[in-house]
Amino acid sequence: MDKKPNQLQTVEYILLCQSFKEWLTVLNYSVFSIPGLTKTVKDFLFYQEENNKLSLQQLTANDASEFIEMLKTKTGERTGKQLSNGHINKQIQALNLFSKYIRETGRSPQGFSLRRLEEIRSKPGWLTKPEIQALYEATTDTVLGIRDRAMLAIYYGCGLRLNEGASLELKDILTERKILHVRKGKHYKERLVPVAGKNFEELKLYIDYARPQLLQEKKTDALFIGANKGVKMDKQSLYIRIKMLARKAKIKKKVGTHTLRHSIATHLLSSGMKLERIQQFLGHGDLDSTQIYTHLVNDLP
Repeated sequence: MDKKPNQLQTVEYILLCQSFKEWLTVLNYSVFSIPGLTKTVKDFLFYQEENNKLSLQQLTANDASEFIEMLKTKTGERTGKQLSNGHINKQIQALNLFSKYIRETGRSPQGFSLRRLEEIRSKPGWLTKPEIQALYEATTDTVLGIRDRAMLAIYYGCGLRLNEGASLELKDILTERKILHVRKGKHYKERLVPVAGKNFEELKLYIDYARPQLLQEKKTDALFIGANKGVKMDKQSLYIRIKMLARKAKIKKKVGTHTLRHSIATHLLSSGMKLERIQQFLGHGDLDSTQIYTHLVNDLP
């Protein structure tokens, strides 16, 4: 599985992956979920190739179990840490779907049913609507205050991840359509995010009035500009600024940019928005990642 590039050689397996993807599309799986599900099946079949199993008819239920056991020994490329049970459960979900696919389409009577691993998930921190309002009230009417409200519009109003917001450029704000073009999402996925009413006004005010003053004759494509420097704000400076606002608002909870992302997701779900739409809004690869917000909403008073 570690061989690079991770390309299937067996024609039967290549066609299987393609038809599995088409099957998911017909069943109306989210366009954000299909790439991840298909990649897992590709990795599974690639692993079988490495073990000299070159036909679907050669595969047994035990092969799927062995693949999962192999994943338990792996470490993440980015983290360098052992793969979490949550990560492996996504692979289990994909393989169980693949098993259903090969049985229902008559490609093989040999199926398997993998059991999910136990997960210990801590509930993400989030802010109530009054606490979000307190953050906005902690801003000032200065140039930096206008920038602060634009940051809240991005991280709360649009639910962007820290790196996504830090990577935004002026061209990514499609003002005529009131849309953000997130070019550097997780796993390099792009998405379009709507910018609703008040958030759009705050963002437009920053772009038209505050940003030119912060730029001070310097030129950069970056959306967020640092104070008195005229240069791009990095992830750390954006994060610190949000925490400063939280302290000024006297919010006792631990607050960061991801707290704002969790907050908007919780508020959207409590207002009745469907999970699938929130998944697309946040750029989650699968619905499992979005599902956790149902637990937060269930805890609302």
